[in-house]
Amino acid sequence: MWKFIFVAVTVAVTVRAGVPRTETRIVGGTDTTILQHPYIVSIRKLNEHTCGGSILDTRTVLTAAHCVYYPHLTAADFIIHAGSTYRLNDGEYRTVSELHVHPDYDDWTLEYDIAVLKVATGFAFGSTIQPIRLPSEDFKIEHGTLASVAGWGTLYYQGPSTNHLQHVLVPVVRNSQCGMAYQNFGTIWSFHLCAGGSGVDACQGDSGGPLVYDGQVIGIVSWGYGCAFNGYPTVYTRVTEFLDFIRGNL
Repeated sequence: MWKFIFVAVTVAVTVRAGVPRTETRIVGGTDTTILQHPYIVSIRKLNEHTCGGSILDTRTVLTAAHCVYYPHLTAADFIIHAGSTYRLNDGEYRTVSELHVHPDYDDWTLEYDIAVLKVATGFAFGSTIQPIRLPSEDFKIEHGTLASVAGWGTLYYQGPSTNHLQHVLVPVVRNSQCGMAYQNFGTIWSFHLCAGGSGVDACQGDSGGPLVYDGQVIGIVSWGYGCAFNGYPTVYTRVTEFLDFIRGNL
């Protein structure tokens, strides 16, 4: 995943708004297997892992817009690696045939950070490749509830990547509290969902991956300040706010 990091004075912020793109990985997590997260995929840009994503059906992957928004690239420059615990081997590979970036996506502020990808050849579902459910329109999640995030991102801020899939439980943070934390970096809107805490978080390289609760993808890793910095949760795209866009591109 990509998790953007702002650089201000000597401080690095994993916020995408108007800053260089940097990769993010799971912090404070443990090794897991694809059997526990069969919906997660690695999105490879020009054959390099850049982001995570989640399988919605045999031909559809959900991810962050910033993972695929490159004006000089086409759908064919992206490959989906599915069905493997490991970032660099095993599993199945699918060429992307269509990129559907949200029409209101802003590459400076990272607002409306969501995209739907279609693969040229459908996934063969099995124990290591399965779709994840979308939440209902009225789904709500309370402050402090634990949700799961997984990926192949860095193990700590500006740290090494991992070849082995990692996962961690992160607490959901109410938007008002998240907005206070990020008041100097950007605006937290209703279409955002925040989660993470000191020592547990998504990080560079995890962008686009799913935040999961009760077998549903409720968020998409978007941006944040550092990785697992105290008081600065990761900002996710709130999936319930974009169900029409997603369903319109299934």
